[in-house]
Amino acid sequence: MNSRLSFNESFVPQEIDADSLLKEQFSRAANFIRKSDFQYAIQSFENAVHTIREGDVSDNTMIYRTYVNYGVILNRFGDRKKALEYYNLSESFTIKVFGEDSQKLVPIYVNKGNLFNDYENLVKAQNHYEKALLLLKNQRESKWFAKITHNLAVVAYKKYNYSEALKYLLETLTLKTKQNIDNASSTKNLIGNCYKQLKNYKEADKYFQNSISEVEELYGSDFYLLGDYYLNYAVFQDEFDRKDKVLPYLNLALEVYKKNFGENHPSIALCLENFGDYYFKKKDHLSALQYYQKALISELENFNNSTIYFNPIMSEIDPQVSTLEILKSKAVALFSLYEKTNSIGDLDFSLQTYDLCLDIVDKIRIGYQDEESKFALSKNEKETFNRAIEIAVKLYELTKDAKYKEKAFLYSERSKAASLMSSLNDVNAKSFGGISLELQKQERELKLSIAKYREMVHEERRKQAPNRDSITRWQNVLFDFNEQYDQMVLQFEEDYPEYYALKYDTKTIELEELQDRMNENDLLLEYSISDSALFTFVITKESFELQRQEIVKDSFDLHLEEVRDALKTNDFADASINYYKRYTQSAHQLYKYLVGENDSILTGKNLLIVPDGKMAYIPFGVLLKEEADSTSMNYRNLKYLIKDNSISYHNSATLGFNNESSNYGFSSSKSVLAFAPSYNDVDDSILITERAYRDKLYPLPGVKEEVNNISKVIAGDLFVDDLATEANFKANASEYDVLHLAMHTIIDDENPMFSKLVFTQNSDTIQDGLLNTHEIYNMNFNARMVVLSACNTGDGKLQKGEGVMSLARGFFYAGCPSVIMTLWTVEDKTGSNLMSNFYTLLASGLKKDEALREAKLQYLQTADALKSHPYFWSGYVTMGDVDPLYDDRFRNTIMYLAFGTIGLLLPFFFFRRRIKNKIAA
Repeated sequence: MNSRLSFNESFVPQEIDADSLLKEQFSRAANFIRKSDFQYAIQSFENAVHTIREGDVSDNTMIYRTYVNYGVILNRFGDRKKALEYYNLSESFTIKVFGEDSQKLVPIYVNKGNLFNDYENLVKAQNHYEKALLLLKNQRESKWFAKITHNLAVVAYKKYNYSEALKYLLETLTLKTKQNIDNASSTKNLIGNCYKQLKNYKEADKYFQNSISEVEELYGSDFYLLGDYYLNYAVFQDEFDRKDKVLPYLNLALEVYKKNFGENHPSIALCLENFGDYYFKKKDHLSALQYYQKALISELENFNNSTIYFNPIMSEIDPQVSTLEILKSKAVALFSLYEKTNSIGDLDFSLQTYDLCLDIVDKIRIGYQDEESKFALSKNEKETFNRAIEIAVKLYELTKDAKYKEKAFLYSERSKAASLMSSLNDVNAKSFGGISLELQKQERELKLSIAKYREMVHEERRKQAPNRDSITRWQNVLFDFNEQYDQMVLQFEEDYPEYYALKYDTKTIELEELQDRMNENDLLLEYSISDSALFTFVITKESFELQRQEIVKDSFDLHLEEVRDALKTNDFADASINYYKRYTQSAHQLYKYLVGENDSILTGKNLLIVPDGKMAYIPFGVLLKEEADSTSMNYRNLKYLIKDNSISYHNSATLGFNNESSNYGFSSSKSVLAFAPSYNDVDDSILITERAYRDKLYPLPGVKEEVNNISKVIAGDLFVDDLATEANFKANASEYDVLHLAMHTIIDDENPMFSKLVFTQNSDTIQDGLLNTHEIYNMNFNARMVVLSACNTGDGKLQKGEGVMSLARGFFYAGCPSVIMTLWTVEDKTGSNLMSNFYTLLASGLKKDEALREAKLQYLQTADALKSHPYFWSGYVTMGDVDPLYDDRFRNTIMYLAFGTIGLLLPFFFFRRRIKNKIAA
């Protein structure tokens, strides 16, 4: 069941010196609000707005109050779109008339924050609350300060930070008590919700009851807030197992809502949804479905069909999380009804309802501008995709209709790296949607500025003694940049219909198109894992199979962790037979789970892996096709999967196959750009994360040898030691076909967008020598391949519904179709050896995955007993496009044509080599 969180709304009080007509209309509206006659209040505000537009109103303060309060009442009555329109109107009017630092903006930003909170856009909500605080200049005695701290608590609560929310709320309650604010009921009610989540039921009950009695005493039994409080108390009774009290409080809530809002309103929809949840728990699924249908009718303005086997269409839906939650509940109830009736019709309609849910998820995601909100949505809705896959598979098993098998695959695709796909879709829409290059440049520059100030605020906050004045100044600038960016995006959508159409086209690749693009020897294995089942989609150019395995998730994850722990360690002091046994047993067990059922078709295949969950942390090449001899340790002769197959990885099949294949030769004006920084005398102050302090930035003597060896195979430019700076990388990266970065990383697991590549540290006042993921996202590369021969570039926080939030992900966003990355800290000397062989094999015309496989096998053939451990050689993996960079025949032709003129080029060649040797020294 779902609680209702109440914001502190912010009406602007009336003054007596307004123009007479406007003043009268405003007063009439205010009186209707006090009586809870909201529809009459809306009509009065509409009259007031008409007076402003048609009359000669000179009282700017009264105009300001009319716009703000009209927005508040519209939002309260559920018309969020129109409310936002008036908040924006009041904001632009206030800035124009009273200035951008006017505290008159505080109520506007508070109420815009409330609206974004309703939309579950928590980042935008928090930004607006914090902007309001900045304008208040820390005036804690202001009534607005208490309102804002309350609303920040709502944000923390929705992010599941209940202790942080409670801290805000107790501070708010203290402030309201000091200010003698009569009504602290909304704060008390939310405190009750926090205590409920923290399992302190005694305190929760006390605060719930206090909030109800306070409102009843101050405003009577019909006040609109009582609906929220009765609803929350009903949910509490349900969770506290007082089932006999649930329905009475739900009925009280519904009665209050209907008296205030009529029959159609988001609060009534939420109440009806909770009725549905109540009956669902009682296993009365038909009653539950009837209430969910009523909830949809109340939620949606243009939908009124009461038949439970009827859903709204997308054109009738304003994509909001509240609508999504009702439809998800309906889909679950339909599935439960199927389990009673065994009616395939119930099961199929459950799937149709999930189809609608997933369309809404896509639309909500596109509406978010910031990555954090997109990530939160992916995390929250991963289970929705899992349920849709389960039902599609069930329908396929029952009917043998191939359309359900294909649906399951498409759901799996939509659940993979969805935010990355959405962001790349937006980038492509800008490129092909008619937006001029100049405007695209302005948009990129604005995003870079946003990224820069985000990083400045983030880094300052991490310091032991942060400079509050600097943070305040930067937050002001950041808020303005975000507002400008939002306006720019809206302008793009209005002025460029083709951009709008491309941006909102969320189609994943169709099976037929995917198979058409695959090579004869390709075998794609895409995985989707739930708490109880592992689904494997097995696709070749000619066939498509779906495999389902029952699993114990904890046991499966334990095998993944055993293999990962064995691979990541560089401490071999405990290289006991027991350690060897644990690795080999888990690696073989994972082979049976992930690949074994397809053992008969593996021969000669290039494996294309689309992992799910923790699978992304391990290279499939170290999975063992056969059980190991447990009586002795011999890592070199184990039956690794990579000995028989080349292996590459994709974020999703859609992302992997929507890119055009690489063309032979070079796409940019220059070949390889390689960086190998120096880490002598690095200041430990840049090691801002616990993980970075643990790993440290020790010198990497092997990286200079690595890039010099590469330059002997493929011509390029080297930036080493003092020249390997962030500024040099940014100035040159877009001009090269291959980027090779041999350097340290700083991984920030808590805030993955602030993980960094570490260049040579110097005294540059503009570039700090730390290139973070945010910056990479906003760069524009032309490279066909990026080699991140740095530690942990494919490692990072696992984000549900998105995959691993690695630095490599940023390069895909910035336009690189192929990334060679590392899954753990690679040993310096071994990495140099592998990369030298890799480039030699690439230059001979091999595909990227084949070149990397051969480099690993060559290494294994000569490695001693210690260094044949997979830690040394298996960390590099190929992600994305694997087509060869060079065709050997193409190279020979070029050499033949060039041979006749080589004499003319010799003086330039020697001069060029002299320069490059100087750079590499």
